[in-house]
Amino acid sequence: MKPYACSVVPREDLFLFSQIEKIIQEMPDIDFGKNKKREEIFLSCHMIVRALARLFPLEIKDGFFGSNTHSWLITKNGLIIDPYPVAVVGGPILIETRFITVWKSLYKETSLSRSTLSGLNGADFLKNVDRVTKIIQQTMARLGIKSNKKSTAK
Repeated sequence: MKPYACSVVPREDLFLFSQIEKIIQEMPDIDFGKNKKREEIFLSCHMIVRALARLFPLEIKDGFFGSNTHSWLITKNGLIIDPYPVAVVGGPILIETRFITVWKSLYKETSLSRSTLSGLNGADFLKNVDRVTKIIQQTMARLGIKSNKKSTAK
């Protein structure tokens, strides 16, 4: 069955989403080890969004999903691609926001706190984004998906 939203989503966004969906579903788990406090480091929406934006023509948005700090992607047509949705088993999800505005009340773009921003610009975080980018690139190669944006990964 084809969902109604597929009939109103631009083809280029649907194609881009299908590529990202395949990548996310086929990516291996990543072990980032532990931080300086000896706590396990987990893959975050902030990492995966930044890695995908290096490889695809997407805009990064930071803010909140409800009351949770979150990051997501915006297509050139203004649709949301959430590659790592909050409290969802599965994903990514593509959200048509042009006609159904309830989503805009859940995805609230805002400036994040200084401490959150400094964490997202820290050397350790950026090193993890580089690692996620490389794993995404490896997954893309395995799936035969080509990037249409140059990577900034080292």
